[in-house]
Amino acid sequence: MGKLNRSFKASVFTHLFGEPKKELELYNAFSPVQFPPDTPVTDLTLTDALYMDRINDLSFSVAERLVIFFEHQASIGENMPLRDLIYSGRVYEKLIPNTMMYAEQRITIPAPEFYVLYNGIKPFPERAVYRLSDSYARPRDGEISLDLVVKVYNVNKGYNEEIVRRSENLHGYVTLVSQAREYEQGGMERSRAVERAVKDCIERGILVDYLNNNASEVSNMLLQEWKIEDAKVVWQREAFSKASAEYELRLADMGAAHAAAIAGRDATIADMGAEIARLRAQLGR
Repeated sequence: MGKLNRSFKASVFTHLFGEPKKELELYNAFSPVQFPPDTPVTDLTLTDALYMDRINDLSFSVAERLVIFFEHQASIGENMPLRDLIYSGRVYEKLIPNTMMYAEQRITIPAPEFYVLYNGIKPFPERAVYRLSDSYARPRDGEISLDLVVKVYNVNKGYNEEIVRRSENLHGYVTLVSQAREYEQGGMERSRAVERAVKDCIERGILVDYLNNNASEVSNMLLQEWKIEDAKVVWQREAFSKASAEYELRLADMGAAHAAAIAGRDATIADMGAEIARLRAQLGR
């Protein structure tokens, strides 16, 4: 395995599977049709050199018939279909020359498939399906002109185990992450928990070559990923607190406006009552 070449979004998942042989192994774990090891695979993952932070985890073509998109998430993201829509457009731009798009005859393109592998700590079902059309404000005349379907698999320990076991590297990745979390939940300091999990996997014959060659990088990447997830929780809490404060302020403003309106109405009624009394007094003279 070469050195990391995607500094912004480097993760254990992308680093581990970032080569054609392992990409094919990963896809075969989820595909009902098994492709032989010598099947041509071309890596099409977007790089930060071209798109800065707008890059994906894995994308690759299989036998020039399929384009597969894999995303790994430790937090639930229901906007993945929208992100995949952007990713897929950029990948197909890499695949198809501009001149071919203007040909009169229809051109054949590889069919896309979209997957998300979830291994966060929040409860999540074994499988789910996200659709781009679920985000539409209002489909025109009830007809959906464009959709994108993402299959989401929970790959935490105890979920989709049959699928996970089909890929030696995916099974090793799941084992590494779950072991590190178990050590941390048992009271071990996080960096120590990750180091201990890496050592345990090597001793048990799990991801031996990969971890022997990248032990320090794996520890640093995993710790960085978890720091980002922790930060997301803080950001979400801060955003919720800010939204709640703004909502309370808006309610207070609405309450003040309502009270002012009631006071104005009462004053008007009082003035009308006084005017009626004055008119009655004049008529009684």
